[in-house]
Amino acid sequence: MDRLLRPEKFSTLHTDVNAEKKWKHWKKCFHSFVNHVQIPAGSEAVDKLALLINYIDPEVDEYIADDSTYENAIQTLDSLYLKPINTIYARYVLATRKQESSESLDCFLQVLKDLSKACQFKLPGTVQLYEEEYIRDSFISGLSSPAIRQRLLEEKDLTLDQAFEKARSMEIAQLQ
Repeated sequence: MDRLLRPEKFSTLHTDVNAEKKWKHWKKCFHSFVNHVQIPAGSEAVDKLALLINYIDPEVDEYIADDSTYENAIQTLDSLYLKPINTIYARYVLATRKQESSESLDCFLQVLKDLSKACQFKLPGTVQLYEEEYIRDSFISGLSSPAIRQRLLEEKDLTLDQAFEKARSMEIAQLQ
C-alpha cells in the first residue's frame, strides 16, 4: 500500500508563486504515506524525520537542517510555505469581485465560494449562514447583468441557492 501512496520528492522553493498550494498538497500526501508505511515485525517505529529528509530536495532540506525532530521540521516548513491570511483583504476581494463577460454564473459562483475560504468567518454557530449571506451579496453585486441584479434586489428574503437559481433562469430567458 505504501508504494501506491509514495509522494514525489518535494522540490518547490518557498519563492514559487504556487508554493503554498503545492506544499499543502504534498504535505497531505506525505502524511498519508507516513501513516500507511508498513513496519516490519520487530522493527522500531518509522523515523519520520529521516523519511521527510528522504522525500525533499537538498534545497528544501537546507531550511530544516537545524531541526532535530519531525514536528519541528514540519513547523519550520509550514512557517516558510504557509503565508498568513489577511482577512480584511480577502473580504475586500470577495466583496468587489465582478462577473466577467465570458464567465458563466456557475463559474462566477464557484469563484466566490473559493474566495470566501480565505475570509475566515468566525461567528459561533452561524458561520455557515453568515458565509452564505456574504457570498450571496457578492454574487448579486458582482453580476454583469444589471437587469438580473435589479430583479434579485427586489426580493425581500433570498438565500444564496435561490439567488443563483433565479439568476440562472433569468439568464437563460435573456439568451432565448
